[in-house]
Amino acid sequence: MNLSGQPTPPTSPEPPGSSSPSSCSTRSPGPGAAAVPGPAQGVPQPIAAAAAGGGKERGGKKCVDRFSPEYRQRRERNNIAVRKSRDKAKRRNQEMQQKLLELSAENEKLHKKIEQLTRDLTSLRHFFKQLPSASFLQPGSGTDCR
Repeated sequence: MNLSGQPTPPTSPEPPGSSSPSSCSTRSPGPGAAAVPGPAQGVPQPIAAAAAGGGKERGGKKCVDRFSPEYRQRRERNNIAVRKSRDKAKRRNQEMQQKLLELSAENEKLHKKIEQLTRDLTSLRHFFKQLPSASFLQPGSGTDCR
């Protein structure tokens, strides 16, 4: 915890020789080097892959001091987005669980209907086997099944 009561964000390992409070290193000319016009010294600047000697670029991220208002604002927006995403995932999961219950109930109902229709079919087959074979095949027996 820091003094403002907020949890301290986790720190990422920094390369050896880096002593700045943020995750970016600053470049300053060595002794005897001529001053080159450009950004003010002491201000964290991102190092491009070509200037760093061919290593991987740090994802193109801009260096921001962890205590700056811009950083806090970005963290707050990210926290809101994460919360929203997790809430959406929870809702989606609850909807899936509800749909699972509904479909399971419908599946059970259909299985019971299949069992009932199978019993009906079996009893009808048994009934027709009991009839004399010629009784429902004689033409003109007086009943019209149309």
